[in-house]
Amino acid sequence: MRVEKQIKEAVLDGKLLPGDFLGSENDLAEQFQVSRLPIREAMGRLQALGVVDVRTGAGGGTRIANGNDAPVVEALAIQLKLIGVGSGEVFDAQVIIESSAAEMAAKMATAEDIARMEARLAEVEELVANPDEFTPEKLTSASLAFHQSIVDASHNQFLSSIMKAISYVLYRSVNPYTTPAVGKRLVQRHRKVLAAIAARDGSLARQLVTEHVAKVRAKHGAAGKSPAGN
Repeated sequence: MRVEKQIKEAVLDGKLLPGDFLGSENDLAEQFQVSRLPIREAMGRLQALGVVDVRTGAGGGTRIANGNDAPVVEALAIQLKLIGVGSGEVFDAQVIIESSAAEMAAKMATAEDIARMEARLAEVEELVANPDEFTPEKLTSASLAFHQSIVDASHNQFLSSIMKAISYVLYRSVNPYTTPAVGKRLVQRHRKVLAAIAARDGSLARQLVTEHVAKVRAKHGAAGKSPAGN
């Protein structure tokens, strides 16, 4: 545990950076003055967390890994469900994160970000316009991808990672109630948000996202009581 803790703290303190070579198992055993077994166990736990890459053979050894939030995001989403986080709390988190990110995106978004949001919205529009292609799963995924593109355009990696975890949980909350009629309303609201961001109107972008999430949340609550949809 001492080896694992020291390496984690060095990463958090910025003393170890992605790609830094820690050495072979023998090197680490000598450095930490322990046998190879606790080194192997510590590296296994750190590798499972995505902290290190361990390679065997010629030119092998242990390096600090490049960042990848995918495993952590999925794990966080699962843990949120396991501790009993409800859909209302997830909607609370979404409106806080996404409304702030939309306002930031209005200032920070590049031409490439705007094009990416346009592409994600086009996917939603395509599903709504083509009933043969429509499924609730496809539309929910496409809509959440558009929401993620808004947060990504804020250029705040922390917010982007948190939004990914939120989307994992939201998918299962809203998917059962996603219909073509819902899709048409989504397109209209999404288009307004994108226009506000492209116009660099942060206040309007924040307001529109806040109103959108409130409407989805209200309809989601009604859908939980009846099959009316959201």
